[in-house]
Amino acid sequence: MDYANRRRVKLWGKARVVEDDPELMRRLTVEGYRGRPEQVIVFTLKAWDVNCPQHIPQMFFAEDIKEAVDKLKDRIAQLEQENAALRAAQGGDERQGGM
Repeated sequence: MDYANRRRVKLWGKARVVEDDPELMRRLTVEGYRGRPEQVIVFTLKAWDVNCPQHIPQMFFAEDIKEAVDKLKDRIAQLEQENAALRAAQGGDERQGGM
């Protein structure tokens, strides 16, 4: 499930649990990973499809939002400094045109 992009894949088929195949478990074990599998689920697919996003809620992780907001805050601060420098160069905070 990819909540941020509102995508998911539907799978049709059969699954079977394998507990007594050391060779299969060895092939699926990531080198250097300390955990050891106790069982494997093997899927035999008949079909798959990418699902319509209409009913998938959009979800974002807080740390991703914080990173994006922090970048925006930094950019706003930069632009505010630039604006202040431009106003100072024009002789203060006087408004152009108008009253």
